[in-house]
Order: sequence, then C-alpha cells, then structure tokens
Amino acid sequence: MREVGIGIAGFGIVGGGVLSILRSHADDIEARLGARIAVRRVAVRDAGKERAVGLDPALLTTRVEDLLEDPEIAVVVELMGGVDSAFDLVRGALERGKHVVTANKALLAARGEDIFRLARQQGVDVYYEAAVCGGVPIIRTLREALASDRINSLHGIVNGTTNFILTAMDEQGARFEDALREAQRLGYAEADPTLDVSGGDAAQKLCVLAQLAFGARLKPEDVLTEGITALSPEDFRWGREFGYALKLLAIARRTGPAEGAAAGAPDQIEARVHPAFIPAGSLLAGVRGAMNAVVLRSEALGPSMLYGQGAGAMPTGSAVVSDIIDLTRNILAGSPGRVPLPPDRPLVELRPHEEVRCAYYLRFSVKDAPGVLARTASKLAEHRISIAAVQQREQNDQGQPVPLVIVTHQAREADLRGAIDEIDRYPTTLAPTRLIRIESV
Repeated sequence: MREVGIGIAGFGIVGGGVLSILRSHADDIEARLGARIAVRRVAVRDAGKERAVGLDPALLTTRVEDLLEDPEIAVVVELMGGVDSAFDLVRGALERGKHVVTANKALLAARGEDIFRLARQQGVDVYYEAAVCGGVPIIRTLREALASDRINSLHGIVNGTTNFILTAMDEQGARFEDALREAQRLGYAEADPTLDVSGGDAAQKLCVLAQLAFGARLKPEDVLTEGITALSPEDFRWGREFGYALKLLAIARRTGPAEGAAAGAPDQIEARVHPAFIPAGSLLAGVRGAMNAVVLRSEALGPSMLYGQGAGAMPTGSAVVSDIIDLTRNILAGSPGRVPLPPDRPLVELRPHEEVRCAYYLRFSVKDAPGVLARTASKLAEHRISIAAVQQREQNDQGQPVPLVIVTHQAREADLRGAIDEIDRYPTTLAPTRLIRIESV
C-alpha cells in the first residue's frame, strides 16, 4: 500500500488530538484513501515530557529541522502556535516543496500573504481548516462549497471563551470578573485571557475569513476591535427589555464601492469585532456556552449557518486530519493546487471605520435634573442621529446617577462618536456613555 509521510511540529492538546485520530481511525482512512498516512517525525520542545497520547519515542525530535530534512515527509503539520518560529518552519517546508497544514490563525493573519505567495511559487498547497472555529468546516465551505456564490456578509461567534463568559453573564447575571474566573476553572479560558476578552483572537480569525469570503487583505490592526471587559449585567437586562441578545461578533460586510468612486472601483467591506445586540430570535442568539457559529449571507444561497465546537483536542484535531487527508488525495493524484489559494491581490478595499452605519444602544449615566433628556436628544439630532426608543429609570437615592437608555436608528459611526463626545462633557453626565452596536443578523 502506498504511504504518504507527514511530520508534526507540536505535541500539545491539538497535536495529541491529531495523533489520537490518526491512530484510532487508521483503518477507515486507509480504506477511503487507498493509502496509508505515516507519521514520520513529531517535533517537541521536551522529548521527556509525559503526554496523554502515547507515541514511539523514536519518532520524537527536538529539532524541527528534522521534519524539513526528511525526504520521506511530504506534509508538514504546524501546531506550534506563535508567529515567528512557526513562520520559519512553514517557509522552510514550502521552500523544500513540502505541503503544509496549519491550525495557526495568528500566523495566517500576520504572514498569510507571504505564505500563500511562496506556496504559489513552489506549486504546493497550504491547508488551514482548523485555524478558525476548530472543527466547524467554515474554511472548506468558503473555499469550495460556496466558490460559485458571492458572499455579502459574515457574522460569526468565533471565540468560545468570550461566548462562555457572555452566556454566564446573561443567564446567571454574573459580573464579568466572576464569569471569567469560572471559565478559567473549567478550562475554557487561559490563565492570561487577554487575547480572547480583548477581541484580538476574533480579529485574527476575521482576517482569515474575510480573505476567503471577499478577497480582502487585512491585518488584525485593520479591524475595528472592542472587547467584552467593560460589559455589565445591566447591559444584558436592558437588552432583554428591547428584545436583544448580546454577543461578541466578528463581522465582515460588503458595502459596494466607496461613495463617489469611479466606475469599476472595487467594493468596500466593513471589518469589525465588538459586542453587539442581535434580535433574540435570530440564528446566532441561541449559540450558548463555548460553541462557535458563523452566519453567511450570499446572493445565490441566502442565509446559512455553520455551528459546532470551536476548540479542543478532538474537534480541532479532526479539522487538521481532514486537511491531511485532502492533501494526501492531492499528492496521490498528482494534483497540487486543486483548491486554489486566496487571490494574489486584494479584490476589495476596507471601508473606513468612521463610515460604518448601524443602529446603536446608548446607556447614559446622568443627573436626575430637568432638561437632561431633551438636551441629549437635541445633541443627537444635531449630529443627524434619529432616536428609535428611550427608556429611563427613576433613582430613589437623591444625587445618584440615573440610567438613560436610547436606541437609535441606523447612524454613521463618526456622527455618533461626535455626539457622545459632546454629551459626555456635559456637567449632568456622570460617567462615560456605554455604546453597543445593534446588528440585524
């Protein structure tokens, strides 16, 4: 039976899942492929470390160069994490004509353009299904299943840590700090959760998705990014009154060419990650706990949603092994490039963030004084912001702040920011205004 040799760099949680699946499903994989996937080498930092999945010690190496120098390794699987060392490994593999599988969204967001350019030059493949949403096949769907369609928008819950925290805040009325501690206790959050709760992890994933869905070229710093650390249980209570659920969303939306652009100008897209209110009956509102989901809207298919586990040894390992199987098929058929890499030039431009238009939830903290509501509404009107709904609570403790909540119709981000900046300088405004965007997913 023919064999295709692979080398794996990294033997952590995902690496253990990959090796476990390759071992337990070996007979099924061989029957489907008519070939055997043979693990030749596994590169690790500490060869003596005890691991959950047993492996022949002769396969272990502390030198990633062993994966590159072995002529019997056709596919290098990068599961190291990070950017610099991972890029060196991937570049070395591609330069030697080896195919690559990676689960590293940070690497693709930072150096994807360089990686794909080199892969084209060398005539080899790069597969990365596990880089976004773990075992949810969103990459394959965008690259293959919807290759004939035109994507107009993408809304995703792509970070399980933040979705777990927001679910606890919603269902239990927990404060952010308490929900985070519970997520850490259960293993859903890292000891340092900054990348997750800041929105940075979701922004990296959005860069990967926007490239596939729209032909965009984005870096994480290009994405309008806000995290969840400032949210309070009060925001969830107000949201329920208006019929909304609150989620951290990764959003990319096609908006057409820039206003006043010449004929033939490329479309623009919005690219943003932030907490958003969505209708309580919408597809994404029911995504609870650490689950991931992505809603796509395309011209031919309309709305569709992919849902499943976005992290963990077996879900993510399953996506990695699926990529290995696909690459093995390509190798056996002598057909690299069967699924094209992202285009070598951007097909869309990034819409300036100040030009984003959506509805907004605004929670003002104000003095209980005559004329406050009228003055606030007047200032919003000056900035061309129309009010859809208003709620105000009486305050029994004299002198304490009174919450004033306003929901707007669609407005331009720059206009809204200008109005809030002025309102927050009023002597009757006692705390910075809470702004949450509203999306009709």
